[in-house]
Amino acid sequence: MIAVLSDSTGSLTKEMANKYGIILVPYYVIYGGRSYKEDFGFDYTDYYQNIMIKDVLPTTSQPSTEDFAKIYEEVLKTHDNVIHFTISNKLSKGYGNAKKVSERFGKDKIYVYDSLTVLGKQTLLAMEAAQRRDRGEGMQEIIDGVKSEEEYIDIFAVFDTLKYLAKGGRIGKAQALVGGLLSIKPILTTQEGLTTPVCKVRTPAQGLNWIIEKIKKEIENTGRKKVFAIIEDALNDEWANKAEERLRDEFDIVELIRTRMSVVTGTHIGPKAWDIAYHLLPE
Repeated sequence: MIAVLSDSTGSLTKEMANKYGIILVPYYVIYGGRSYKEDFGFDYTDYYQNIMIKDVLPTTSQPSTEDFAKIYEEVLKTHDNVIHFTISNKLSKGYGNAKKVSERFGKDKIYVYDSLTVLGKQTLLAMEAAQRRDRGEGMQEIIDGVKSEEEYIDIFAVFDTLKYLAKGGRIGKAQALVGGLLSIKPILTTQEGLTTPVCKVRTPAQGLNWIIEKIKKEIENTGRKKVFAIIEDALNDEWANKAEERLRDEFDIVELIRTRMSVVTGTHIGPKAWDIAYHLLPE
């Protein structure tokens, strides 16, 4: 039996984990002199409303090698193999820690899959693996299959500000946007594992329109019309609701999941950000 794991940086909820059979790997947020696991019991609303607005910005941390070792040991008591989807190695040391630990368990026992992304796109990759596993595919078949679907999975986030991304050091290729852009709402994605700007708009409405048109172009180019979408927000129900309405109006939605944005990721993105991650499914 194959276990599919995913870092909490992908905004995985308990309901999503139960439905798709994915095991959460919690990362940490640190504030007030304490370290908190981002697990299914974490209070996202309180964090975005009351913690992130304080003068001292929380910090984040990946699991230690000991953490990964404990998780793998526990999972391998009931599973033969593990496929673990991590946040991009260029955004966190989590992949490196996990890869190092996986080698202790022998060759081909654990595959650490660097998603080269984060948030809903990371989770969509894990979901693809879980569904392939449930169809009876083997370890290598699952890995190859997920890699073949990567080009049909993407994510675009509308940021309220780049302040938090700059403070947290995860600015990536968006550094050029910092400074004098108070009226700009940048749209960012991940490319080659880095946070990368793709467009600058002045309003969230323009951002949503840009993403909708981008998905339409991808559908036209690929011929894939069915859409699996995840909408995440850092406490911005208004634009998450509008995004859901537009997606349902415009596309053949197979499944649409709403979730709060991972706080480990959201700490570097900032309150009020939201994103749409999507997988264009084969017929």
